[in-house]
Order: sequence, then C-alpha cells, then structure tokens
Amino acid sequence: MKQYLKSVAVAALLLSGLNGHSQSTTPAPKFEYITNQPAPAFALEDMNGKTVSLADCKGKVVVVDFWATWCGPCKASFPGMQQAVNRYKDDKDVVFLFVDTREKTENYKQLVRDFIAKNNYTFNVLFDQRFADGTKSKLYTDYKIVGIPTKFIIDRDGIVRFEKIGFMPGESAEALADNVAGMVEQAKKPAVPGATAKAK
Repeated sequence: MKQYLKSVAVAALLLSGLNGHSQSTTPAPKFEYITNQPAPAFALEDMNGKTVSLADCKGKVVVVDFWATWCGPCKASFPGMQQAVNRYKDDKDVVFLFVDTREKTENYKQLVRDFIAKNNYTFNVLFDQRFADGTKSKLYTDYKIVGIPTKFIIDRDGIVRFEKIGFMPGESAEALADNVAGMVEQAKKPAVPGATAKAK
C-alpha cells in the first residue's frame, strides 16, 4: 500500500510538471507520508560558507525543505514556511533547513542569497552538492526525491517521520504553517510501531 501511494504521488508530480525539469506552477496534489525510515546523513554548506550537518541536529526535530530558485511552487510555499519558522524560533528543539537543489546556473549561490534577502526570509539555507556533470544533486538523490518542493520531518532519533510532497497554491500561508506544525509536534512524540503511509 505504501509503495502504491508513493507511485501515485510520483505520477501526479510528473504530470503536473514538478519533476525537477519544469518551472510550471500547475497545482500539485498534497501528499503526506508517514515513513519511519532513517534519514540519510548529510553535511552541506550554508550561505555563509559554514558546514551544517544532520549530526549537528541530533536530539532535535528537523524540517528539511528541498527547493530551487526556478521552482514556482517552492517559492509560493515560502510565506507559509516563514510562518512555521516564526512559530518555532524560540524552540531550541526544532530546526528548519532549506536545501537549495537542482539549480541550473553557475551563479546560483548568489541568486539564492539575493532571493532570500529580497524577500526578508529568515531561512537557514544549505546548498546541495552538485555532481560533476551538473545535472543532479547529491542529497536530492540520496533522499530519492521525485520533485520539489518536498519536505521531510525528521525526529530526534534521526528517523524521517513525514514526507510532504508538493504545494497547493490555493493553500493559505497559515494553513501550510499549521500543517507543518502538526507534523513537527507529532515528530516530537515516539513513533507509532507499524505506521503506514497515507495521502491527504
């Protein structure tokens, strides 16, 4: 059942043009999965050149949001994600990491810095590592992502508790923040044994 639901999500994302090769802003279905799988480790550079690793966040709930500057739905989700970040700014047990991935230009790091500054986002942005041929990104591949935006909620033990694929442009910023907060709060609690994937 879990594999079937994810296959449906993959097909929906590909049909909606959010497969990492299109700038389409066509609405995509909102999928949320309970995964309970170990999160692949990573160590990536942030906008200030500092290396940030998943190991640094041990004992905390981590929200990892994969995005790109060319991705319309990613950027459309950011007001809601900023609200989510604001809600947890005083909670030292919750960390938000925004992984910029699948960029297509050589000066993408400056484009990212300019975009974040222009919109006054207080995001901790990390840069995914690009393979030598420039066509793929390492963490994007490690996390087996099929399209962006995709968010992972990782619990204190390094287990991916939720995977959220896509963004509905009609969803309000507050609704998205509520949705993310709900997953974060669930990730603070012990995992339910035998939990299965589900879509909403």
